[in-house]
Amino acid sequence: MINADTIKENWLRIKDDIWETALSCGRNPDEISIITVSKKHPLQQIIHAYDAGARIFGENYAQECRDKMIEAEHIQFFPEWHFIGSLQSNKAKYIVPKASLIHSVSSIQLAEELHKLSKKYNVTTSILVQVNTSGESSKSGLKPSETVDFVHALSEFDTLTVKGFMTLPTFTENPTQLAAEFSLLRNIRDNCSSYISGNYLSMGMSSDYKIAVKEGATHVRIGTAILGERTS
Repeated sequence: MINADTIKENWLRIKDDIWETALSCGRNPDEISIITVSKKHPLQQIIHAYDAGARIFGENYAQECRDKMIEAEHIQFFPEWHFIGSLQSNKAKYIVPKASLIHSVSSIQLAEELHKLSKKYNVTTSILVQVNTSGESSKSGLKPSETVDFVHALSEFDTLTVKGFMTLPTFTENPTQLAAEFSLLRNIRDNCSSYISGNYLSMGMSSDYKIAVKEGATHVRIGTAILGERTS
């Protein structure tokens, strides 16, 4: 487990990298949010990252996310929480209404459950539609060809606000392949712009965030490069 000083150094380095990358391709760095992926890291590490400047934290496991949000509230610590992992319908109750954004919606069944919970708590839930840009069967998400119809179908749920799209690209060091997948997600977003309420593109992680920024990412999900290796 790394200490607070190292977390701060990591955060500042990532922030500077994103700033420089954005400027190099004519983008406004302020349009890009860093989500510090905090799964399997204790709350104290999250607080260190917050003290360094991080404001958004991404969790992958529903019950862990719930427990951390409750623990944080008990000490009057209120960062912005995003849920970025695969979410089963029966575990959505752990996330709504406290998470600010759910990145991984790709089924009507999950959308229905989120809608039901949002009605119960009288809230609007912001979501991203997950797209499988790699075509790999091991990855969750819609096929690119399914996205327009899916976004149309979501319009019947008046408690859900579609802010944009998310993807997990191919696990590769090939920058051309990664750029192509990130560009594909950007094109999907642009094609659906009339039907969604935001322009979010959640793409890019510790190993490929610079490529994602060049291809239009608005949210990058970075864990190891900020918080170090996970505790378990």
